[in-house]
Parts: sequence; C-alpha cells; structure tokens
Amino acid sequence: MRKLFFASILTVCAGSVFAQNNAPYQVVYESVNVTEIVGNRYGPYLTNGFWDNWFIGAGAGIGFFEGGNKGKASFGDRLAPSLDVSVGKWLTPSTGVRLQYNGLQGVSWTNVAGPYTVKQEGDNKFKQKFNYSFVHADFLWNVSNAWGGYREDRFWNFIPYVGFGWARSWKNGERNNELAATVGLLNTMRLGEVVDLTLELKQMMVKNRFDGVPNKQKFEGMTSLTAGISFKLGRKGFSRPVPPIVPNYAPYKQRINKLENQLEKRDMQIDTLTKALAAARKPVQKVEVQPVVIPDMAIFFAIGKSAITPQDMINIGNYAKIIKQYPKRQFFITGYADNKTGTPAINEKLSLQRAESVRDALVNQFGVNPSQLVVRSKGGVSMYSDPKLDRVVKIE
Repeated sequence: MRKLFFASILTVCAGSVFAQNNAPYQVVYESVNVTEIVGNRYGPYLTNGFWDNWFIGAGAGIGFFEGGNKGKASFGDRLAPSLDVSVGKWLTPSTGVRLQYNGLQGVSWTNVAGPYTVKQEGDNKFKQKFNYSFVHADFLWNVSNAWGGYREDRFWNFIPYVGFGWARSWKNGERNNELAATVGLLNTMRLGEVVDLTLELKQMMVKNRFDGVPNKQKFEGMTSLTAGISFKLGRKGFSRPVPPIVPNYAPYKQRINKLENQLEKRDMQIDTLTKALAAARKPVQKVEVQPVVIPDMAIFFAIGKSAITPQDMINIGNYAKIIKQYPKRQFFITGYADNKTGTPAINEKLSLQRAESVRDALVNQFGVNPSQLVVRSKGGVSMYSDPKLDRVVKIE
C-alpha cells in the first residue's frame, strides 16, 4: 500500500511537469498597438506552474457492493457508509489529475461462508461485512470548460474521469489485495473563490474474489455516491498567453535614412566652407585706392517755395557733370526747411519737395542716372543763425 501511494504521487507530479513543458501558444503581430485577445473562449491558455491550481477535498456518502448473491438481500440492506479524501491539480482548464482514497465498509450476501462472514441468516445465506480501501489515480476531464469555454466563475462543472489503483478488503485477520479500475462523474458547484461543493458518483471494478468468496462473475465492484467540500490551493485560474510584440521599425528606418541624407549634405557644406575659409586665408594683394574729393553743394530756396532759381540751375548743371564722372557712387540729396515759420507737417512736406525738385533737375535736365541719387528730407531745422540759410538742399 505504501509503494502504491508513492507511485501515485509520482504519476501526478509527472503529469504536472509534462504540462509545464508544453510550449505556449504564440502569435506574432506586425504592429506595436496590440489590442486583440489571443485565441477564443476555448483557448489557448498558458500551462501553469507546479504549485498552481491544486485542490484538496473530502466527502461522505453511501456505497453499494456489487458481488456475491445479489438476490439474497434488499437494496437497502446492501448499503454501507463510504468516505472520500482527494488531492489533485488542474493542468489546463479542461484536464487534471487526482489521487483519491475511497473506502470504509462493504456489505454482501453469499451462498457459502467466507472469511468476512458475520452471520448466517438461513440456508445458503451468509451475510458478509468487511472493511475496504481503494487508492487510485484519476484523469479528470472538465467537459463544461472543454465544450462551453473556460470560465473561472462558472457555478457548475461537469467532470467525468477514469482511473486505476489498488483496492484492499480485510476483516477477521483476513485480507485481499487487487488491482482495480474506476470510472466516475464529479460535479462541482462554486461556493466561493476557494470553496466548491462536490457531488461524486463512481464505480470501482475488481476481480470477483474481493469479498473473499469467488463466484461465476468475472468482476465485482463498489458503486458509491458521496457529497463533500473541495478547497482550491495556490494560484487559481488560468491566463491566456500574451503574444510577443514585433514592432514596426519602418518609420524609424525612414527617419534614420532622412537624417543620414541630412548629415551627408551637412558634410558637403562643411567641406565647401572649409575650402572657402582656406582660400580666404591666403594673402590678398593690396590695391591702393586714390580718394576722391567731391565738394558738397547747397541750393537755397525762397520762403515757402520749392522752385529752383536760374542761378542755382547753373550750379546744379555743373554738379551733374561731377556726378557723371563717378557712375558707381551714390549721392544723397537732402532737403531742409527752417523751423521758425510753418508747422512741422508743412516743413516736412516742403523739405521733401525741395529735395525732389533738385533730383528731378539732375535727372530730367542734365541726364544723371537716377539710381545714383537718394532723396532724404529733414523737415524744419535750425542749423544757422539766419533762417534763410536753413531753406536749403544739400548734395553730398
């Protein structure tokens, strides 16, 4: 019995390790923005760690031994108490493994006396009463999750299972050990995050000598119905896999290429400027420029007037000859008015009109290039002690 117990534990652990080694479902996306849920309601789900999704449970109920001479007693007389103690682990939302102890008492009637006989109740009618235990490893299939999709908060789960193990009966110093198989149906009803109510129906099948008296049947067994409580241990529930994110680097590559092109152009500009700087650092041959001395000229006007007198027109003509000798130079024509008479607005306008009269005379009368002439006005001023001298246009 001790060897059987450890062998069953190893079976459960091996199944758990196998589940952990399964490769998780993976999906590769081409976009950084991943919002789609992987898979559908039936999976896939990540397998869990060794200590996740364990459960323990216990239940009590009745057992009905199917062996011996069934016609010797009524159905009620053949009932006996039954007890279950379980420990197991869910590997996926729909598959799990479990190790269970089931047993307590069995009752049967036989045609002959056997090692477990407690009394004789008539001719060829002997009552058998014995203790039994059945330790078995089961494979569980949660049909509710497999067909209806995994839901951790589902109230009712329908879980058929199959298993095998070691069964023993004993009484009055006699014992019998047999390999046995089992099929059953486990129903769990959710009471909370940790606790479930369980209702379990199972059938144990052994050889026909389990009650100590062989018969013509090849097999006999124990049908039991128990109700109990199951507690969840460790991490509870299953998670969907998170798909690995493969970022789209195309925009970054385009930006890198653009920056590389800008750097290449910048390098070319730096090379051009470096050559220009080297050329600028070469000694420059000095060219001696002879200064040109051109006298300034003043044209005077009557008070409130911008007309040029015939005498001043002669002076303007002479100055026009000088301007034409220097076609690359600019000459400034600046008009003035005295601030002793007139308002500032009138003086500003009058000073501009006087400057324009001189410019027009140079261009229209004497053929001076207008691009050489710049007209300016100063408005009313007080440059001299006599206001008459402030009514003037200067050519510089």
